[in-house]
Amino acid sequence: MTPAQLAALRDSLPPFADVGLVPAQLQDYCRFYGLDFEARLPRVHHRIGSVTAGPYTLAVQCWLQPGASANLLLVHGYFDHAGLYGKLIEFGLLNNCNVLIFDLPGHGLSSGEPAVIGDFGDYGLATGAVLEAAGPSPDLPLWVMAQSTGCAALVEHARRGSWPFAATVLLAPLLHPRGWKTGRLLHTLARPFKTGLKRKFAPNSSDPQFLDFVRRDPLQSQRLSLVWVSALKRWLADLQLANLGVGPALIVQGDADQTVEWRYNTRAYCELFPNSRIEMLPGAGHQLANEAANIRGAYLAAVTAYAQAAGVPLQARGFAQG
Repeated sequence: MTPAQLAALRDSLPPFADVGLVPAQLQDYCRFYGLDFEARLPRVHHRIGSVTAGPYTLAVQCWLQPGASANLLLVHGYFDHAGLYGKLIEFGLLNNCNVLIFDLPGHGLSSGEPAVIGDFGDYGLATGAVLEAAGPSPDLPLWVMAQSTGCAALVEHARRGSWPFAATVLLAPLLHPRGWKTGRLLHTLARPFKTGLKRKFAPNSSDPQFLDFVRRDPLQSQRLSLVWVSALKRWLADLQLANLGVGPALIVQGDADQTVEWRYNTRAYCELFPNSRIEMLPGAGHQLANEAANIRGAYLAAVTAYAQAAGVPLQARGFAQG
């Protein structure tokens, strides 16, 4: 798809509550990003629309299936968007879940300056607004999987006192980026003179097809925002590493992650989510949502067992895929 087509889709998103309105560019978008599950999986129904969260208009998508046994919320990471999470969406659908995902402010089809946030609290507010306006089938158990900055969004959601999740899975959670001590100093020196730096596309997955696609993805920001880094610094300075009071999580982390300081981060998240379990993945990079198939298969088996032990009734559907 072209940037112009994606902009037209963004501008034509109906309010999520307006059931039945389908933007003209939606079919092309779903094919381009491999989200055409409505065409590939029987009885799956796709909805897309917008939800307002403060100054932002968020793009929200949901895949529903009759007889679903649970609801799954996915929260993506920095520079990501819903279009890159087809593998996790499919995992949820094949395990008999309705799946809800939204683009964070400044990402994908949501409004906001690309890859910019002024306050990490806005990520938490966005999560709450989506759950309130678009949460599917409230009578079913709800669980959540978040990647990197999406984990920070969940922390902010928890700090606001609302936690509806029966099970929580955190993939390569963000607190300190790799080289954070040096990075803070460089940010302080550069901030008066620059608003951003040219982005380097790191090899954060062992899946070469994903790495090639993301470099060509028209929804990718080409710059690292120093405004975003400033917001991260303020968030970390304000964040108390203490029990959030929302129970434990399954923390999934690759030992080849070159994006975050994972040794520090996993320990810190265990303070926020006491009694959490850490699932280490040898050879896995940061982009766990899009790692190679063998790595995804290993950790998703652990995710399934964890969610089921927490009372989430996952049921393998075994759809015949076209």
